[in-house]
Amino acid sequence: MKNFSSLFKTLLVVIIMMTPMVFQAKNHDVKNMAKHINKVYISASPDILENKGNTVTVTIEAEFPPRYFHKKAVMNITPILIYEEGETELPSMNFIGENVSGDGVVVSKRYGGTYSYTVTIPYEDEMYNSLLIVEPLVYKFKEVVHPNNHSIKENAEFAMANAFLVAEGVINTAQKVDKSLLHTAYAEPSMSQKTITDDGDIFFMVNSDNINWSVPLNKSTQNKSAVKDLTAHILKGWKIQNIEIVGWASPEGSIKYNTKLSQNRAKATEDFLKKRLASLSSQKETNVSYKNVKDVKFVTNGNGPDWDGLMTAIEKSSIKDKDAIIKTLKSQTPEQRVAQLSKYIKQYPELEKSILPSLRRSIVKVNTIEPMMSDEQITKMCTSDPKSLSCDQMMYAATLVKELNNKEKIYITAIETYPNNAEPYCNAGVVAIERGNIKHAKQLTNQAIEIDDLLAEAYNNLGIIAIFENNYKTAADMFEIAKELGLNTDYNDGVVHIHKGNYDKAVKLMKKGNPNCDYNVALAQTLDKKYTIAEETIKCLEENGQTLYLQAIIASRTNDMEKSLKHLSKAIRKDSKIKKMAKEDMEFAYLHDNPDFIALTE
Repeated sequence: MKNFSSLFKTLLVVIIMMTPMVFQAKNHDVKNMAKHINKVYISASPDILENKGNTVTVTIEAEFPPRYFHKKAVMNITPILIYEEGETELPSMNFIGENVSGDGVVVSKRYGGTYSYTVTIPYEDEMYNSLLIVEPLVYKFKEVVHPNNHSIKENAEFAMANAFLVAEGVINTAQKVDKSLLHTAYAEPSMSQKTITDDGDIFFMVNSDNINWSVPLNKSTQNKSAVKDLTAHILKGWKIQNIEIVGWASPEGSIKYNTKLSQNRAKATEDFLKKRLASLSSQKETNVSYKNVKDVKFVTNGNGPDWDGLMTAIEKSSIKDKDAIIKTLKSQTPEQRVAQLSKYIKQYPELEKSILPSLRRSIVKVNTIEPMMSDEQITKMCTSDPKSLSCDQMMYAATLVKELNNKEKIYITAIETYPNNAEPYCNAGVVAIERGNIKHAKQLTNQAIEIDDLLAEAYNNLGIIAIFENNYKTAADMFEIAKELGLNTDYNDGVVHIHKGNYDKAVKLMKKGNPNCDYNVALAQTLDKKYTIAEETIKCLEENGQTLYLQAIIASRTNDMEKSLKHLSKAIRKDSKIKKMAKEDMEFAYLHDNPDFIALTE
């Protein structure tokens, strides 16, 4: 945006005041009203406009003296905001005489009167340096009251009076939010001790509770590997939480028999594992955590016939009439089921061949506790062998380093190693935000949500990204989702409410659970005209260009020009870019003619 210079403004004001009245009307009364427009007092409130909630609101007031407004006349008042790169025409207002029947506000000829109307327009950056003028048009009423000045100029005989300068500039202090103070959210790693479960099945011959490794299902490569790995973490020295064993029987026999059989199978499995554990502990070089097998907790149960397992297996099979078989078995009593199943076994040989053998088993779950690593160990491994760490361990390692470059490297490694985990994408996105790479941050954060659409931290960070993109509607939506998912977004919501113009609410939200020393809180208090409170908030902040500039604004708003100049001078010494900012800022409009201010901002 180009600087709308003081000289340009001065020239424009002179032009406005010297512009002769234009008469395109034959009616004497209309011409007379235009000629004596100086008798009408037209003003605006505020006289310096302000961007609030990304809109500019102004109240136009017109005071008509007695004996001025002719009964058959209409006056159209159109506010126009003029800036160096163009202009914006605000909604107009029609004032009508007592004998006019069209739309408008009736003005008494005898008494005159004071009338006002308020208009709101969206704020555009170009409006920052601007002038608000009012162009009155007067014409005689015939049949139609025209809705705006364009219609009047095209369709009526009118008189155009001198324009009024009613306001200048737009205060844009609400846009001075420090976005770096927004609360980003890292996905926290879970570093509590975890229970890791290794599971496997041991299969039995029909009606047998003896472990036989020649059983076809036991001989499969997959199952042999699973049984071997039951003790993999035990060998690493991990503490055994417990070992769970559940014995099952195929359901073609009696319930009593199968219950006893399943219990025996579970006990046989327990005995097998105890022998194996005893063998491991007796070895000279061993890392096992237990001294005696008696110290290991076993939870062993026999659950009898596995009807649910049978139904599931049949449903997954290609057996003819499987739906009818399942329906029939489910509708019968346990005793009837056994008899019916015997019939089905004869009718469908694949039951005995492919399904029932998989039900004659013990299910084993070895629950071990993953040992905690020290910060030193994790940091060392993060450098020497990062891919040997779990995703959570990598994430935790990133919290142990301060440099953003090192954090980023760790998160990138985590993404490469665990591409299906959302957290590394989320946290890499935070690093990108902190570096100012908003485009990359958005890409990473969206990837996190694609993997896990319930990750509250990612939605919070998308809201922050939206604020950097000046998309406050999206920001509010993202913060709401994050809040629903359990994350505190009060501070960030407060920043959104600064944008909306809800300054009191913004302060309340940002101060929830946060220290009073915060620039954005002080900014919102200033915008809410709580100047004394804002000054108290600023006192505990670091003295820099930003805080000093806000103090200068507060002093200007409270008419302490000496103090305002003092703070401005210090702010400029801290940050030279403030000189140009102050020169253009309508917060200091009343200082624009001050020699000290001019010298300071030249």
